[in-house]
Amino acid sequence: MSLNRRALLSLSAAGAVGVGASLLGTGSALAATAPTNPFPIGVRQYNWTRGSRQVTTYVYYPAATGTPGGAPVTNAPVANGVFPICEYTHGSGASPQRAQEQIRPLAAAGFIVPAPVFGSSIGEAYNGNLSKDVSEVLTRTIALNSGSDPLAGHINTAAVGVSGYSMGGMTTHGLLTAWPDSRIKAAVPVACVDMGNPGGTVNANVLFIHGDQDTVCPLSSARQAYAELSSPKAFLTFVGADHGGTGWGATNGVAMRTWVDWMRWSLYGDTAARDRLPADATGSGARWESSLGSTPTEPGTYRLIAQHSGKYADINGISTAAGALLHQWSGTGRTNQQFQFVDAGDGHFKIKASHSGLVLQVASNSNGADITQQADTNAHSQHWRLTDHGNNVVSIINRQSGLAMDVYERSTADGARISQYTPNGGTNQRFTRQAV
Repeated sequence: MSLNRRALLSLSAAGAVGVGASLLGTGSALAATAPTNPFPIGVRQYNWTRGSRQVTTYVYYPAATGTPGGAPVTNAPVANGVFPICEYTHGSGASPQRAQEQIRPLAAAGFIVPAPVFGSSIGEAYNGNLSKDVSEVLTRTIALNSGSDPLAGHINTAAVGVSGYSMGGMTTHGLLTAWPDSRIKAAVPVACVDMGNPGGTVNANVLFIHGDQDTVCPLSSARQAYAELSSPKAFLTFVGADHGGTGWGATNGVAMRTWVDWMRWSLYGDTAARDRLPADATGSGARWESSLGSTPTEPGTYRLIAQHSGKYADINGISTAAGALLHQWSGTGRTNQQFQFVDAGDGHFKIKASHSGLVLQVASNSNGADITQQADTNAHSQHWRLTDHGNNVVSIINRQSGLAMDVYERSTADGARISQYTPNGGTNQRFTRQAV
């Protein structure tokens, strides 16, 4: 890594302070498949280490009691539900307690937010220690799910996001490049500099947020980092804003609102949040740019190959009867493994089994509900929306339930049923569309 190219912060210009309310404002928590109402917030302290390094971390989370979106309550009971991880790293000279304008909207929107305390200099971001510390924080947070901690059973360990401001933004970008963590599915580096070339081991949706008058972390460096990443990605620029956020207050919470949308789409599979992005990123001085991957809109006939198993979506027993189950099976070349995508309007498809002429339908709105072939009634339970992940890989979301097509329990066996489940970014919810 060339310091002439990357080292744009002096060791004394430590990312200034935590981002203030004027920078990010407060956020909205509206989503179709994510929780629809804001949660109260709890917080627990963990005194973790990485080797000899102390990595004290405050973990914020949706709580069962308290004021929605209000001040965090220490050791509050955890809300019912299973929540993605959205880590946050503060700027140099700040702390999690001084970054509540970012942390609270994320936790209130339904995320587990581990926020480590770093008293380090900016050099610790450049040498990778902070990125490695955050990887350790992710490991420790994930481990809470299977232990005796009150958060056990409440953490979606397959849906991991990271974010941060200034020094924290650099740390975040480092996790995508020089010190990659392949568990990361989403990232929001705010006011960062380019920390290295993408390593190819991280497949994350990345949103950059930056002021175009930032002299501490120049916009040109973040733009370089953006250019080097593949889709899905986006860049939210605030015209006239400096590193500390002067001029951002007039945007009425645009930055935080967009940040929450990005995480809800990326970690909950909330396509409504994705669709809100252009509008929510609109405000005085805000400039939105995105490359989200082209959502496949072309009708045609395809095989669907489960990414985790390499097996094909298949109508059980080559049945032509209504009610026959969708499951996965090794490739046979038969037409019960071929599906016609028929335009249903409003960005949705009907998925018709080529051998029977019947369409795929969910049995109910519940997690784990079967998907079967049925006569075409044009019901919303027979409509599907595609989320594009690039390279012809898609998630397939039911219009009525908002849940994703999912190989049950990540099975790799022939005959494992394909049902529906809350979108979580797992490879058992991603299918390669192979044109026939």
